[in-house]
This record gives sequence, C-alpha cells and structure tokens, in this order.
Amino acid sequence: MPLNLLALSCLPHHILTQGTAIRALMRMLGGSIGIAILETQLSQNTQIVHSRLVEWLRPDNPLAQAPFLGAPFSLTTPSGIAALNQEVTRQAAMIGYIDDFTLMLIVILASLPLLLLVRVPRREPAMAAAAD
Repeated sequence: MPLNLLALSCLPHHILTQGTAIRALMRMLGGSIGIAILETQLSQNTQIVHSRLVEWLRPDNPLAQAPFLGAPFSLTTPSGIAALNQEVTRQAAMIGYIDDFTLMLIVILASLPLLLLVRVPRREPAMAAAAD
C-alpha cells in the first residue's frame, strides 16, 4: 500500500485510473518474470548439484561402501540405488533453494540504492488549494 501511494500520489486525478491499471500490470509482469527466473535457476542448480553429488557415488569409492553407507542405501541393489538417488535429489534441491534465496538477497541489496530516488510529493496547503 505505501508503494501504491507513493507511485500514484503525483498523478492528476483525471488519469489516476490509468495509472492504477499500469501499476498493477507492471507489478504482475514483474512478479511473473521474477518467478520464472527463480524457477529456472532452481531447476538448473538442482540438476548441476545433483550431477556433482552423483560423481562420487561409484562402487570403487571406499566411502560409498558398507560401513559408511547406511542400511537403505546401496550401490548394488536397485532399491538401494533408488534410495540414494532420492536422497541426492533432496539434497540437491535444498542447495538449489539456498542458491535461489541468495539470488533474491543479491537483487534486494542491489536495488536498495534505488530508495534514494524515492521522494515524497509536496503537498500544497489546503488554504492555497481552496483559493484557486
């Protein structure tokens, strides 16, 4: 609401409706584009991290053997491989979400200097407005 007041307070009354419509349109477009970018980043980061984590899950890796790998996980049975894949996918998705939130933080910090451009419109005194 405060951003709407700041954005529309300088408009003359005869174009306030059009200004409100354009403001709502820009807000919806910005939200849609932002969601699309974040979803694309999430998918790409999840796939990249998944492939990096799976690189080390090989039968010749001693850390992927019995004492270090828990009971449901195994590189020799299909159910163990599926359990490993599910866990790797879960961890890759978590890293992808962390990367998305980092991107949002960077965008917010980069846009903070734009607050210096926001100015409060000057109000004319009620007496001067009534005299005109």
